[in-house]
Formats: sequence, C-alpha cells, structure tokens
Amino acid sequence: MARAHAARVLRPDVTAVDLWLLLEQLSRSPLIDQLTIQGRDDLAPAAVHARRRLVAIVLDGLRPPGTPLPDPAPDPQLLYGRWAPQA
Repeated sequence: MARAHAARVLRPDVTAVDLWLLLEQLSRSPLIDQLTIQGRDDLAPAAVHARRRLVAIVLDGLRPPGTPLPDPAPDPQLLYGRWAPQA
C-alpha cells in the first residue's frame, strides 16, 4: 500500500482497513450464490461478467484523483474487534 501511495496510483485517503473491508465485501457475490442455489446455470456466465465489471468499477474508484471520501477512515477495531469476545 505504501508503494501504491508513493507511486500515486492509490488515493491518498484510502487506508489499509478500507482495503481489507473492501476485499471482504467483494470476495463473495450474492448474485452468483443465489443463481447457484437456484440451479440457474444459464445466467451464471452473465453473473460472473457482471461481478468482474463491478470489481473494475470499484478498483477504478481507488485511483486518484477522486472526490473526497465521506466520513472518517474506519478504525482497525471495526475490522478486528468483531471477532473479539465482548467484555
């Protein structure tokens, strides 16, 4: 991430936690899962193409320049704290 920031190919306001949460969200596709459950093999290729397209749109949004991101960067506690037992 430091190299991407230094090369100015990643928005300067994107944090490691942002990327981890983004990767987590993009790693699964409810559309593909739903079609698989339904046995809709006829729509599976279109769903895969749509997922690739959406990932490309998201990755493009990580490049600078961009409009300022809303809200503060997420705290690492958001990423790791959800698996810690509550006191």
